[in-house]
Amino acid sequence: MQNRSFLTFNTAPKKDYLESRVIQLFNKDVYLTTAAPTASMTDYFYKNADCDEMIFIHKGSGTLRTFLGNIDFSYGDYLMIPRGMIYTMEFKDADNRLFIVESHRPMY
Repeated sequence: MQNRSFLTFNTAPKKDYLESRVIQLFNKDVYLTTAAPTASMTDYFYKNADCDEMIFIHKGSGTLRTFLGNIDFSYGDYLMIPRGMIYTMEFKDADNRLFIVESHRPMY
């Protein structure tokens, strides 16, 4: 066994939420991704039609907006987004760090 260290906080910040995603590890079932978006998703909505998403908030706060309602989030929160859910994320500031798990199998 070999220990590994992934310096995920070294992910370069980018303005766009989707462009800021960097895949760290993956296999046929799951993608482990980090992201450091600096701006809110104001120009578009997003839908992941292939995977359920779990987003852990390492740093930052804001609001997840869906057609089912709005969810405020901050440090330490988990956001579970089922596949096919249309959403947008509004961040309160530019210093955000996210850990995202995209799973091809359902997450409960």
